[in-house]
Amino acid sequence: MLGTGGSAHRSAGASGWVDHGHHALFDLEHFFAAGGYDESFRANEDAEFDVRMARQGGGIWLSDQLRVTYYPRTTARALFRQYLNYGRGRARTILRHHMKPKLRQMLPVAVAPAALMAPLGLADPVLAVPAAAWLAGCLGVGVLLGAKQRKPEAMASGAAAAVMHLAWSIGFWQQLLSGARTTSPAPGSLAPEGGGQ
Repeated sequence: MLGTGGSAHRSAGASGWVDHGHHALFDLEHFFAAGGYDESFRANEDAEFDVRMARQGGGIWLSDQLRVTYYPRTTARALFRQYLNYGRGRARTILRHHMKPKLRQMLPVAVAPAALMAPLGLADPVLAVPAAAWLAGCLGVGVLLGAKQRKPEAMASGAAAAVMHLAWSIGFWQQLLSGARTTSPAPGSLAPEGGGQ
């Protein structure tokens, strides 16, 4: 999907095992054995938990029989802040677990450097090409989506995607560059109060 990377849980598809999805139901034995959510995360705590659970033999089943209604942020500023935190959380998860990012995660990483480089296009236009191509791509796909759905308001999805990509990239780089100071160990095994695992 435009702006969200096309992960399985964000699009209607067939049921199956996935590496990450919306958390609706839990096997509490797996949840506590994996240590539960790390409450020091402002975002991406669910995906970080999924990594730990998978490494302990757990899994995430995505059902095509269930739908989760999501209401997006209502302003560009709120959307920017949301995806800034998403980018920080993803980088923190990658650093903590020494993961290799997926291609759909790596592409937005290049957005902030491209945007920083764009003003240098005044001296050499070639330097502005990456940012211009990215922005034109976002806006163009938004227009196509709006035309396909016959909803003029859907054309604004390209601008929303640009905000999401840029904020995510900035947040990712912020966390990556400060990761040695802010990435704590994963939580230890938690047990429900009054009982064992």
